[in-house]
Amino acid sequence: MKDLIESYISWLKQKINYKEINGYYEVTTPFVNHINDYIQFYLKRDDRDYIYMTDDGETLNNLEMAGVDISTPARKRELDSILNGFGVIINGNELTIKATPSTFPMRKHNYLQALMAVDDLHIIASPKVESFFLEDVTNFLQQNNIRFSPNIILQGKSSFQHKFDFLIPSSEKALERIIKAVSSPKKQNIIAHLFAFEDTKQARNNEGIMILNDLEKEIAPEVTQAIAEYGIYDFSWTKRDELKEKLVA
Repeated sequence: MKDLIESYISWLKQKINYKEINGYYEVTTPFVNHINDYIQFYLKRDDRDYIYMTDDGETLNNLEMAGVDISTPARKRELDSILNGFGVIINGNELTIKATPSTFPMRKHNYLQALMAVDDLHIIASPKVESFFLEDVTNFLQQNNIRFSPNIILQGKSSFQHKFDFLIPSSEKALERIIKAVSSPKKQNIIAHLFAFEDTKQARNNEGIMILNDLEKEIAPEVTQAIAEYGIYDFSWTKRDELKEKLVA
């Protein structure tokens, strides 16, 4: 597993690009949003050595263009939950975070996770989807009397913090299980989730589970192959009944 983590870090370093624009550094990541554009954000360092990160309003603007009204109470609560979990602030329409040189790696990691999580809110713009995918998974767990804690942030061996949608505590029959409900499974974004699982596993000795939304699109073989290489269990939402036995133990 160590070589997989090292290959991920190497891949990330090679794929992140930046250039200076009017006093800011534009950072282009290898992760894509729901319109298949690479996720970008901007960095600026001030005279007090603080580092500011902003998306220049692009994330929320893209959601609005997709028809997502984040001003409704339910969606505003979901947005606030994501941002509070990663320490990100809304300034106008921009998503921002501040760091010092010592906290920059962790803050940048959290900021990128927040941008990806907020972008996933686009799924509610589809008329075919009556509720958040995360809510559907929550209802499934509750209806099957599966004990869990929602919206958990855990620290990995690298000291980075990672957000998981659910944690099922260990029992006599099973290890602790951490779960991500992935509403839009794409290989570029799945890779970041895999690093989170592996980093956390090395610190806590648990099992990772991904629940993949395949309601509107079949899961690409390259996605399931990447997940299998990390020893993570993956379940398609349309076959969720197969998941029960794994979770109730």
